[in-house]
Amino acid sequence: MATSWLLVVCSLVVWSLAPVVLGWKPSLVLTGSMWPRIKPGDVVLVEPGRVPQRGQVVLLRDPDAPTGRVLHRVLRVEADGTFVTKGDANPTPDTSVRSTDDVIGVARLMVPGAGRVALLSSGHGSPADRTWGGLTLAAAVVVILARQTPRR
Repeated sequence: MATSWLLVVCSLVVWSLAPVVLGWKPSLVLTGSMWPRIKPGDVVLVEPGRVPQRGQVVLLRDPDAPTGRVLHRVLRVEADGTFVTKGDANPTPDTSVRSTDDVIGVARLMVPGAGRVALLSSGHGSPADRTWGGLTLAAAVVVILARQTPRR
């Protein structure tokens, strides 16, 4: 069972890193502004160099955000090419009008839960994340100890 758990965790890691070969950049989600589709601990892979369209999720530079970045959905695109964004869980659109200069990338793939351990190390983990991290650590210890125990 411990080996199966570690295979699942490793699979999540591979899925979150493999698209980097395509030039996609991974981004760990720290907040619940895109709840319920994108949750804290998910890893979103964004493709740089794309112009966002209405309805797409984009990773933007945001000096007002604690991390300097925000992942929100494009609500509407204006005639001048600027656009308005909004977190799915937020009641109102963002106050800043965005331009393509703010875009880090357009979301292409989301890997649910792949960043939960990293979320713990960043200090944003919830009790569920601590449980998940503890189970993963315990599974790793069981597998290591089982491999070191001589068999008859």
